Amino acid sequence: MSDSVIKHVKMGRALFWTSCLSEPLFTLYGLVAFILYKDLGASAFQITILTCLKPLITILSFYWSSGIGGRFKKNVVLAGIFMRVPFLFCLWCDSSWFLIAAAVNYMFFFRAAIPGWMELVRKNVREESRGRLFSLSSAIGYLEGIVLSLGLGSLLDQDPSLWKILFFSAALLGLVVVVIQAKIPVDEEEEKKERLSLKELLLRPWKDSYQLVRQRPDFANYQWKFMLYGFGIMLIQPALPIFTVDKLGLSYTELTAGISMAKGLGFALSSPLWSKKMEQVSFSYLASWVFLTVGAFPLLLTCSLWGVGWFYLAYFWYGVGQGGSHLISHMAGPIFAAKEESSRYTGVGVALGGIRGAIAPPLGGYLSFFLGPIEVLLLGGFFCFYSGVTLLRSRYTRSTLMAPKRTD
Repeated sequence: MSDSVIKHVKMGRALFWTSCLSEPLFTLYGLVAFILYKDLGASAFQITILTCLKPLITILSFYWSSGIGGRFKKNVVLAGIFMRVPFLFCLWCDSSWFLIAAAVNYMFFFRAAIPGWMELVRKNVREESRGRLFSLSSAIGYLEGIVLSLGLGSLLDQDPSLWKILFFSAALLGLVVVVIQAKIPVDEEEEKKERLSLKELLLRPWKDSYQLVRQRPDFANYQWKFMLYGFGIMLIQPALPIFTVDKLGLSYTELTAGISMAKGLGFALSSPLWSKKMEQVSFSYLASWVFLTVGAFPLLLTCSLWGVGWFYLAYFWYGVGQGGSHLISHMAGPIFAAKEESSRYTGVGVALGGIRGAIAPPLGGYLSFFLGPIEVLLLGGFFCFYSGVTLLRSRYTRSTLMAPKRTD
């Protein structure tokens, strides 16, 4: 086999194993707030600190990824180690502040590794197969997450103190991923670093990103539309529990069935379809339909007032949209970069995600209190629909709509 084929095969295996072996810790991370409150007796202030730090950490991770300097695999491997090691000490430390620090550290390096990881995918996976392999590995991981969330939740209900062993085991399993990623073949040339002042270190990544969007109006157009779409989705997050509890009065069983199972099924079934569509149409055209698909979720959810069946349908449809959203958010960098280094492009998306994460959820909570959850759901849906329609009508989308796609 040629070197390119060997790289393609090894990267495909790495995608699969990374998704499978990383999912246990990622699933447990989603339960951190509940573990803090139920088992460690964390205060509302500590839960608030954890919530507020998440978007800030995402923005700060932009600095790590911007300093890759051609060392993509090294970046991914180091981030993989740093994000998991603190959880190995959970067996001997039951401090709520320690768990908060470990969770924040995990999200920092999880986000920081994305640009380097997607650059490895771009370098090693053939263009026509990237979307398909990435979607398949993501769908498998998502299905695994559904099973794990139900199983881990049941275990913690029986013995809340098991979280220590679970975190330790999941972190240890995740470190196997690092070994697999370290064996990925890739040609890297480390860039020579110039000595920069503190001011330059802080401002250079933002200046470089600004120059990038100035030079690439098509990329800037997509990122602006994705910003509006992402803002709408994050705006409705505080309204979701208020709506489901106060307006629908659903039980935990009904919530689990909708949020975990229906959404997960929609994600898993739609991911291969989105990746196949990516091979047939332009990226911006596909993204516009992702935005429109997700925009229908708040509307369907409000219909739950007339029957719980609408609740399950809404979350299934949300999963369908999330299957496409996960694909385009990760593949945007490699696709817009083409033959260039993609980490700069992916880094822009990571930074903007942190910015909207710092603004939209607090605003959504404020509006839910003063206007009501239904109004916030409709407002979030409007942002998604507006971004989808304007991207669909964009000259960049129309100019590339009929562009031939490579099939060789």
